[in-house]
Amino acid sequence: MNKIVTFAVTACCILLPYNLSAEEYSTRVLVTATEEATLSSELAAKVDSIPIDEGSKFKESDILIKFDCSFFEEQRKVVEAQLESARVTLKSNQDLALMRSIGEYEVQLSEIDVKRAEAELQIAKLNTDRCIIKAPYDGKVSKVFVNEFESIERQQPLVEIIGSGILEAKLIVSSKWLAWIDEGYPMKISIDENGQTYSAKIHTIGVDIDPVSQTIDITAKFDENYDTLLPGMSGTATF
Repeated sequence: MNKIVTFAVTACCILLPYNLSAEEYSTRVLVTATEEATLSSELAAKVDSIPIDEGSKFKESDILIKFDCSFFEEQRKVVEAQLESARVTLKSNQDLALMRSIGEYEVQLSEIDVKRAEAELQIAKLNTDRCIIKAPYDGKVSKVFVNEFESIERQQPLVEIIGSGILEAKLIVSSKWLAWIDEGYPMKISIDENGQTYSAKIHTIGVDIDPVSQTIDITAKFDENYDTLLPGMSGTATF
């Protein structure tokens, strides 16, 4: 009988630390978007229209903001006319050169004028193209920083967008966990804001350990694109 009691006590002593250590395999997480950007203007112009609102969805290449670019459009027409004139002059000088009425020098100058006008036209096209801010990918509008008819400056933030791809979770864990975790390791993430639990897997592990806290950064990806999950939510990951 004493042997049985001794074995039972020993078994409890073995199991108890294991359960306690299992409870330690959890850490706080922050949900982030894999694609997130603040789009700014490359021009100083007036906002003509904003066909989107905060929270609205969009597809890649959809127009998010359009500027009033009447000036740049007219400037482009002027450059197009200058290019056409330069080409006509070049053709005329080439014909004259064949008849030896002018020298090769005049023809070369005409060719340079055409190349200059072509370069100026490319710049004019870039300016008119920048009059429309298009979505770089599918997603949602997080914030809109400007209003219609408002004059904006170059590099001024216009709209903040979030991609519709699968979200990520940022974790900071003890470096000792590297003994058993690896890329693809599964976890459950319980979110504070909605009380729901989601499945995720380790996507990347940081390349260096913090020498002070002895921790390392980890990024996890959720298994699906959950509609109830939003960037900025926080919770607890359990392994």
